[in-house]
Amino acid sequence: MNAEGIDFDLRGLIENSLLEWDDHVAAVAVAGGCDLRCPYCHSWRYVTGLADLGRLDPDDLLRLLARQRGWIDGVVFTGGEPTLQPGLRDLIAKTRDYGVRTKLHTNGTRPAVVGALLDEKLLDCLALDYKAPLDGRLFAASGGKAVPAAVIRETFALARESGIDREYHTTLAPRFVDRATLGEMAEALEKGGTWFLQQFENGDVLDPALKGTKRYDNDELDALFAVAAAGRGRVVLKRGKSG
Repeated sequence: MNAEGIDFDLRGLIENSLLEWDDHVAAVAVAGGCDLRCPYCHSWRYVTGLADLGRLDPDDLLRLLARQRGWIDGVVFTGGEPTLQPGLRDLIAKTRDYGVRTKLHTNGTRPAVVGALLDEKLLDCLALDYKAPLDGRLFAASGGKAVPAAVIRETFALARESGIDREYHTTLAPRFVDRATLGEMAEALEKGGTWFLQQFENGDVLDPALKGTKRYDNDELDALFAVAAAGRGRVVLKRGKSG
């Protein structure tokens, strides 16, 4: 149990959660920093608020796993954007020594990192953000960051070909995803894996201009779910606090 020398900017650690990975009691390791600036991001403190957050020791994660061995059965690496961390591979490998499964939640901008983890069979589940159709519309959904759609498509292809459990996550923010857009996304997405649609939480987001703006009501969410679910695999709708 020693993470000495592992370069991983750990800014958050949830000891156990039933929400981050279906059918698992998972610890959640939150990396600091991200290469995108999605306006609707509710985890923005791990993106632009790092000066106000303390930095944790990666050994804190290993100590947690040792302490709760037999109870925690998974670790979720999220952020921020964990694939920016040089020590991600080594920390994942260390956690697996405790007999837990591992899940990576990424924005998909670093397919080489994802591919290397898959090649080493270090992941049991891969979760990918599916922010918008994989074309020029990613620019706005990513906060004006130049995200080559081909790069995201490469990561999606790695997920599809991996054979492991995979998830796709879409935030239903009206400014970026409407019924027609979601239909395009459904048509383009592989039929395997689970597609999670989540309500836009407009109270605490990265872009102050989005605070208090429109959210889809229950009827609209139902209609969006129907569009996404038509002719494809498993789709899960998370309505949020008051959807």
